Amino acid sequence: MGCAPSLRVSQTGIIYCRDSDESNSHHSPGQSSNISSQQQTTVVFPKTEVKTTGDPGASTSIQLTQQIRFLNRRGTIEAETQTSQLFLKGDRPSFWFGPMKLKDNPIKILLVFEEDAQSEAFWWAADRANYTCNLVKNPEHAVDSYLDKRHDIIIIDNRHSNTFNAEVLCRSIRATKQSNHTVIVAVTKQHTADVDEPPIASILVAGFNSYFPENENIGSCYNYLQLLESEHVRQRRKILATEALFTALEKCSDAIQITDKEHCIQYVNPAFEKLSGFNSEEIIGKGSRDLFYNGTGEETEQMLSQIKKSKAWEGRCGLKKRSGEVIRFRCTTTPVMDADKRADHVVYVKRSEDFVESRVHSLGSLKEPDLPGLPNGGVAHGMLRRQSLARIHSMTIEAPITKVVNMIYGVQESCPSNVAPLLDKVIEILRSSELYSPLNENVREGDEMSTEMETEYVEGLMSRSLRKSSSAYPILPLQESQRKSYPMLLPSNTTSPPLSLKSAPPDVQAVLEKDDMWDIDILELERLTNKKPLLYLGLKIFTRFGVSEFLTCPDKVMQTWLQRIEASYHSTNKYHNSTHAADVLQATAYFLNRERLKKGCLTKQDQVGSVLAAAIHDVDHPGRTNVFLANAQAPLALCYNDRAILENHHAAFAFKLTIADDSCNIFKNMTREDYKPLRDIIIDMVLATEMTKHFEHVSKFVNSVNKHDKYSGRMSEDEHSSIQSGLCTGHNVDLSTPENRMLIKRMLIKCADIANPCRPLALCKEWAYRIADEYFLQAEEERERGLPVVMPVFDRKTCNIPKSQTTFMDIFIMDTFDAWDTFADLQDLMENLQGNYAYWQREAALITSKAEQQNHTSPLVSC
Repeated sequence: MGCAPSLRVSQTGIIYCRDSDESNSHHSPGQSSNISSQQQTTVVFPKTEVKTTGDPGASTSIQLTQQIRFLNRRGTIEAETQTSQLFLKGDRPSFWFGPMKLKDNPIKILLVFEEDAQSEAFWWAADRANYTCNLVKNPEHAVDSYLDKRHDIIIIDNRHSNTFNAEVLCRSIRATKQSNHTVIVAVTKQHTADVDEPPIASILVAGFNSYFPENENIGSCYNYLQLLESEHVRQRRKILATEALFTALEKCSDAIQITDKEHCIQYVNPAFEKLSGFNSEEIIGKGSRDLFYNGTGEETEQMLSQIKKSKAWEGRCGLKKRSGEVIRFRCTTTPVMDADKRADHVVYVKRSEDFVESRVHSLGSLKEPDLPGLPNGGVAHGMLRRQSLARIHSMTIEAPITKVVNMIYGVQESCPSNVAPLLDKVIEILRSSELYSPLNENVREGDEMSTEMETEYVEGLMSRSLRKSSSAYPILPLQESQRKSYPMLLPSNTTSPPLSLKSAPPDVQAVLEKDDMWDIDILELERLTNKKPLLYLGLKIFTRFGVSEFLTCPDKVMQTWLQRIEASYHSTNKYHNSTHAADVLQATAYFLNRERLKKGCLTKQDQVGSVLAAAIHDVDHPGRTNVFLANAQAPLALCYNDRAILENHHAAFAFKLTIADDSCNIFKNMTREDYKPLRDIIIDMVLATEMTKHFEHVSKFVNSVNKHDKYSGRMSEDEHSSIQSGLCTGHNVDLSTPENRMLIKRMLIKCADIANPCRPLALCKEWAYRIADEYFLQAEEERERGLPVVMPVFDRKTCNIPKSQTTFMDIFIMDTFDAWDTFADLQDLMENLQGNYAYWQREAALITSKAEQQNHTSPLVSC
């Protein structure tokens, strides 16, 4: 079969068919085609004549339609060369790109010229190089032809601006997506030695890769095309191959990270983003070691040492995730060498060690007959163990906080970039073990004394044991002579003759008349009753709330119970005595009488449980903090494992005392069904007074019960009506549910327990000095016994008590009572609080000023 002829378009408009180099034709490119007498075909088009010559020894079947395309409907002829060598010799040679073998596909060239000697020179040069070549004469057909055939090289005539604008055409081609891997060349005018060649900046800006000063020599054009193939086309094919490699990296299940020789991250794949929790925009350009690796461990140092030596390394490393969690993984590092055999890039392949999930899926397909048998009829222990692991890990055990974090992660994947860091902060806070502890982020700048006091208050009242400087005070068994006994069981029976409130002294009755008013003078009642205010006030409040009737308890038993409870409070304590218990009981009753709590919010059982819990909430208090007892290894601390020591003791002590003797057993006549929930209420409320849970209870109350309630002015009339009835807040939360009632009761007793700063100023001042005196005594005992000093600023000689009060209010009182006022409407209390706070501020400033004036003698140290 004969070879397909090559074609040439002459300036006269005749398309000549050339034989390939392997045909028997002897004409040269510069000669006209010889017309064989044996075989000659002439095809005539309008103003165009096409002559074909074939090899006499070849077949006469020549398919011209494969060699010529006429685009006459657009007024342009597109001619295509196709050398027979491509069909006879098969594929072009391949070349290597690293370990990747790339096929050297035939080069396709597009010539955009008004036909002249220069275009013919490129035509014949392409023919000599075995390239496919197309010729078009106008820009529109150039773009169409390029989109159809995706040429590797486009050569555009830039010598004549009157025909078409070469720069505009180049920009049009560059606007297409596939042009990234195409070389575009501008043919420019040739200039003599005495004329400066114009700058090429404009054509480079237009998108040209190179330029060719006009030269009609076929050899020069051929050499230039060879140079373009070597320096441009092949390089672009390598770049195209790298896109395939990056696609493989993007789909790879292993985490891939690429850095430069300075360990600066240049690339991470999606698997790495999933493993680390970071997205690529956040970490590319940052230092790999500083951002990810877990400290300066031995394994990390070994890896970096091997990289420095340009050697590969494999081992285990730590990765610090965005959430702060450090995970372990297998890592392979491979340096990529430059010409000097030094690491120019480093490739990290990281695989998490947690493959349990994938193993579970594979184990799930195992069937019983597949298990290897043992001589005794059993099965292999290892296989049984793997099946057990599979069952364990297939369980859907998930804590609520885990669900919340996973939901946030899901939102984070599609959220705006400016929101993602905020969600990271949310996750970081949620993962904290001290979820409700204060962050101390609002400390006043420059106020170092306030910062110190806030820190010591938080640590002294909210820690289970001393956190700072604990190494200086090793906890060792105390000698018997050092031990101080703190009561933990029942006191001796202390009874008094039956008492009737009607027989109480007139001045006592006068004080008790104000039992439902916030300005009741508890301290005066303490004086009048000889430090037995709880008995008298308890009888009055219990009568008002019908406690005896609810418990079906005789009045004499109730009176005996109150006497026993009050006798179990330590009258020697400066603060935690029965007067404090009476104060908290009165505050609890006052809160229960607020409109929001009276109308359907709390049940009768809740009310009775609340007043009983208030009465016993600090019974048998030793006048020392939980942290002190834990550090001293006191019997109570050992009994309750340093967890809510006093609060557990108060509740346990009260119930032991109550049920130990029928004469004071106020629960004796209750059914088990009624007693159990009442007991649960009392215990829960007493435990709620533990300061380590303060911020947890307040936060839950605000977010679950009190959310949006302060915006009630925007609500409808129906919503206002619901709020007035006590059944729901501004966002229609049902307050009568057990969960919300529990949160309200916890908040109620917490506020009652720390309500001293909201009392009238005279009472507020007395309570402040009493609690400070109790802390002074504790600090003195700690120093005497060689224990860690929990709150060293409470030194009797140097402490600024007004400063301690403002600090306590800042940390624990302000936000708590703001939330409680929003719920219960406590305007009088809030006015007292603001006035008292201003008073303590003035007093603290006065003491500080005096201390500064005496700083050369014996200055006071503010706490």
